[in-house]
Amino acid sequence: MQAGDTRLGQIFANDQQNVVPHFQRPYVWTEENNWQPLWEDIRLAAEEVEQESLSGYYPSEHRTYFLGAVVLQTSPKPPKRVALLNVVDGQQRLTTLQILFAAARAVALQLGYSSTAGKFATLIENRPEVVHEDHPNDRYKVWPLPQDRQEFLWAVSPPGTNGAPPDPDHRIVKARALFKATVREWVQEAGPH
Repeated sequence: MQAGDTRLGQIFANDQQNVVPHFQRPYVWTEENNWQPLWEDIRLAAEEVEQESLSGYYPSEHRTYFLGAVVLQTSPKPPKRVALLNVVDGQQRLTTLQILFAAARAVALQLGYSSTAGKFATLIENRPEVVHEDHPNDRYKVWPLPQDRQEFLWAVSPPGTNGAPPDPDHRIVKARALFKATVREWVQEAGPH
């Protein structure tokens, strides 16, 4: 295992699957303790970058924001599979970010921003051409534990393909609803750009 700084964009930009190993706990994050603080951090960062862009100021170095540690361990790549990495630490954060990206994609599609929705889709799913037909679930960038899987797949599915949530009381389903409403409200506050 190698330690080092990796940008979150690299984790989600690569064609790989970040697998939550069976020894990890199920999804336990909540609105007050986790979802709201994460959203506030992301919103603040996005608004700072937007203000710089609107003012014409571009710093010589890209801004960086620390969202917490993520530890990934490379697994041997089986034939016909995308690269697999075990999530040793950070699975709650990675799972939540996937749910947030899916909610943002849904809002973008509802508002007619198909290009933006497509960018969010690339953070959630691997490119179709690298996913072998024998392993269709390799399309997802994060692969959760079995007890969270149905709700996760519902939450990250493209709008119009997911129907009713399997368990409306599951935390992943609640996170998806919260992020979708929060992102929509934020976009509507900002007005057209």
